[in-house]
Amino acid sequence: MKRLTTCLFAGLVGLGALPALAEEEASPHTITGGVAYSTDYMYRGQSQTDNAPAVSGTVNYAYDGDAFDVYAGTWASSISFGGNVEMDWYGGVTGSFGDTGLNWDVGVLYYQYPSGDNLDFFEGHIGLSYKFADMPGEPTLGVKAHWSPDWQLDADGSGYYEGNIAFVLPYGFGLTGHVGHQEVSDNTTWGSPDWTEWNVYLTKSIYGPISASVGYHDTNLSDAECFGGFNICEGRAVFVISAAF
Repeated sequence: MKRLTTCLFAGLVGLGALPALAEEEASPHTITGGVAYSTDYMYRGQSQTDNAPAVSGTVNYAYDGDAFDVYAGTWASSISFGGNVEMDWYGGVTGSFGDTGLNWDVGVLYYQYPSGDNLDFFEGHIGLSYKFADMPGEPTLGVKAHWSPDWQLDADGSGYYEGNIAFVLPYGFGLTGHVGHQEVSDNTTWGSPDWTEWNVYLTKSIYGPISASVGYHDTNLSDAECFGGFNICEGRAVFVISAAF
């Protein structure tokens, strides 16, 4: 978002008035958002909608600073538990190590389930990413570590570690890959052992702010390990259509 700055009209005594000068300069403040429809809401390899479609939306604020950038926002989605709504509130700072191409990110996120019982929790993260701008596809590699002092359902602390890669492809296509590992201190209370999950997505810009994605998710959990026999941890394809503003 840009703002229009107002210029002063200057006059010189005895020489008349100078023409008005106005210019549009970029604002360091940006507000963006979007809405999406997906055939499933997958969180770390597990369906949050009992294998049903989900509708989500987000609003984000960013401040472009000289030394680092600040961001904050909220994201909400339909789910099949905890009152049928999840609201995430997040904020953090990002920056780069000079002109090396290496970027960093430190932030916090609060998961809120307004009608859920014992589900809300905080999580902090720290991450690094590097973009190979001179390589075909401009691949970006990223790693991130997350930690929570009190996981859902009083399962004590948790840690989540992920790696990501993204490619820019011709004709408005993009390709991403992700792998993550979730550790929970009290697996008995949580209901499953620690698990590893992965996904891959192909995205296509359709028209203007509208894009579509198709991906595949899977985990290393067996049917019996998935909360005693639930089918929300199985491999599946997911389709997403979204619009940004």
